[in-house]
Amino acid sequence: MKYCKKCLYPDTKPMLKLDDNGICDACTNWEKKSSIDWDLRRKQLDEIVKKYKKTDGSYDCVIPVSGGKDSHAQAIYARDELGLNPLLVTFVPRDLVELGRKNIENLKSIGFDYIEFTPNPNIYRKLAKIGLTEFGDVTWPEHHGLFIVPIKIAAAFKIPLVIWGENPQYEYGGPGLGNKLDFEWLKTFGGFWLDKYSVKEVALKHNIELKHLNPYVYPTKDELDQMGLDSIFLFYFLKYDIYENLDFVKKHGFSVDDRPKEGTYTNWENLDEKYTGMHDYFKWIKYGFGRATDHASIDMRYGKISRSEGIELVKKYEGKIPLRYFDEFLQDMELDRQGFYEIVDKFANKDIFELDDTGNFKRTSEGNLILKCYPE
Repeated sequence: MKYCKKCLYPDTKPMLKLDDNGICDACTNWEKKSSIDWDLRRKQLDEIVKKYKKTDGSYDCVIPVSGGKDSHAQAIYARDELGLNPLLVTFVPRDLVELGRKNIENLKSIGFDYIEFTPNPNIYRKLAKIGLTEFGDVTWPEHHGLFIVPIKIAAAFKIPLVIWGENPQYEYGGPGLGNKLDFEWLKTFGGFWLDKYSVKEVALKHNIELKHLNPYVYPTKDELDQMGLDSIFLFYFLKYDIYENLDFVKKHGFSVDDRPKEGTYTNWENLDEKYTGMHDYFKWIKYGFGRATDHASIDMRYGKISRSEGIELVKKYEGKIPLRYFDEFLQDMELDRQGFYEIVDKFANKDIFELDDTGNFKRTSEGNLILKCYPE
């Protein structure tokens, strides 16, 4: 693997590019922020608000929220700074934890109209197991639902504007840098793999009736065009700072975890559900990096840690099977530990992990794979 010379991202990261100087596009995007005309961006945002703001008391926009730090910030900003009347929408994951519920209830208490969509838990579980065994992603149904349900609710209420938070292509690297979260963005970057197979195809293969798939089937491009929805990233228009944002939402009641999240050293992100640690673990076995690399790379760009400090954090926190909910996960997915290892081996990248003489993955005494190299 080759690593970015300014952060810790490897060239195995999907859609990430290293330039001729060995700098990744996430770092390049970061450097470009200093030359952005933020006053012009704010004027562009004001024009969008002017276009969609209602005068009859009806909702101006839908804001998809999870209860996380960005959810709090975008909802409060849209209401208090932009003067919008938002309808908040949450696709509630089946494995919601107590802290996730606490932050959702806090967001409600700040004073918003709010819809929680709770999918059929039996279908969600089936799709989660399919996601794990066929794609190496137990959070596969959530990635569909959190993008699809708010769009469908906006269409049902005839609300023409949907406001998302950050475009992850900026912070985490990638080519999709516009201000629109449209069909093409989701097709390319949303984890839907629409160019390969659809939820319908996968579900029918597993004898799941179409009537159960409404929360997971995205409208077609023609249907979206007929709706006339405008779907934007709010933080494209604003000078977004993760840590200023975190301090702001804490003052409005947002709660962090009492320990670092598994797979990283921070306690302020992906707080709402049990299996995000497992999602990040599978990212690590596929690509050789996980959530600690994401956070260390961001902190290096912010000047909070050195490269050597980032490398030590990655070595300390990444690549370990997440144990906090592991037994529950195995029971939920109807697996024993050996069955879990077999799924790991199916998706792990043999080019980046150590193998024994028979071509099988080497494992530590705790059952973890062994990465061949780390950044220097």
